[in-house]
Amino acid sequence: MVEKLVAEFLDFSKFDSTIKYTERAKHAMEIAADNANKFDIIVAVGGDGSVNEIGKQLINTNTSFAIIPAGSGNGLARNLHIPMNIKKAILLINKGKTKAIDVVKINNDHFLGTAGFGFDAYISWKFEEAPTRGLLTYLKVAFKGFWTYKSADYTVRYNDKEEQISKGMLVTFANSKQYGNNILIAPNAIIDDGLIRLVIVEKFPIIYLPIFGFYFLSKQIHKFKFTKQFESKKMTLLNPSNNIHIDGEAVKMDNKINIEVLNKSLNVIVP
Repeated sequence: MVEKLVAEFLDFSKFDSTIKYTERAKHAMEIAADNANKFDIIVAVGGDGSVNEIGKQLINTNTSFAIIPAGSGNGLARNLHIPMNIKKAILLINKGKTKAIDVVKINNDHFLGTAGFGFDAYISWKFEEAPTRGLLTYLKVAFKGFWTYKSADYTVRYNDKEEQISKGMLVTFANSKQYGNNILIAPNAIIDDGLIRLVIVEKFPIIYLPIFGFYFLSKQIHKFKFTKQFESKKMTLLNPSNNIHIDGEAVKMDNKINIEVLNKSLNVIVP
């Protein structure tokens, strides 16, 4: 379907195009790395996981990055106002307007949107195991896990300060405003300002659950009484678990998490 739409709507007076299909896990990373600086634009067709795999291979290259959203959440595409409609996303490539956005280095890896360490990481791992995808599955996993998940303590180091976080529930580094599906974790995040936001929602009494739900779903989580936010160019997080998520993909990482913003290091096609 995408190949047919590309042939129909991509302006071949501007571009010659080549379509490559992934054949295995992480194959998108290999394709992007092999073709960086060889093409003016490399396009990711997929969700946030695929977008991450391809986009981080184009950091500080002469190749621009385009996204045709085809995932369950499409958090980065939504944050950048890229159309969810495939035809409209392809037509956007013809215009060639780019924006330099930040990418975040996390230990020896990178993320474009968000990386999570608490309940959000727990959801990603459970979501990975679920037989279906989509917002409904995500909400089911979150609701079921809310009653059994045990919050943990974290240490945050930033700007020559150290903060102890007691019973952190949601613990997310946010470059983008949202996880996906327009569910915002960092409403005031700016994707090209050189800063990373660490958003932490501490465990709260059950009587606050409706209030939490209201603020979370109305894109105002930063106003919730139990929310803390830290901003810096670099941070270190001491994480009690090795299970985290990077742009929604469940991965394992060391307990010591070093974060650094690579300011305006990726050129992305935007409206």
